[in-house]
Amino acid sequence: MDPFKKFPINTFDEIEREFGRMLRNMSTHRMFPFHAENLFIATDIYETVNEFIVYMEIPGVDPDKLSVLVNHSSVTVSGDRLRPDFDHTICIHQLEVEYGKFKRIISLAGPIDGEASASTCKNGFLLIRLPKKKIPSPIKVTIKGE
Repeated sequence: MDPFKKFPINTFDEIEREFGRMLRNMSTHRMFPFHAENLFIATDIYETVNEFIVYMEIPGVDPDKLSVLVNHSSVTVSGDRLRPDFDHTICIHQLEVEYGKFKRIISLAGPIDGEASASTCKNGFLLIRLPKKKIPSPIKVTIKGE
């Protein structure tokens, strides 16, 4: 990095990422790590012409312990990341990995077809595909005179 550059952060994406990291580091679960109830799960949401795509970062979460509930215009993902049990631990020097229960309710910009939705979990990421519900277009009705 050029030490004479006025702004060390180059793009708005980097600013957003750094701001999110600062907010997560200031949250109360960091102050009381053994009682974390709502850990932060990073989530990206994409929209295509035909579907919404939810992409969640969930490393260390057993896919069998995940719950995905699809509503008409939202999806709720919940689960639990369990703390590993290491035998004979006498001291913890640093805690940065977040553990505990989580629940994210994601509202979407339009109706979705819950029955056609699908999800996969691979390499610590949950991918949920939520097809948009087809809304029938208006039908013109002919008015007959007497």
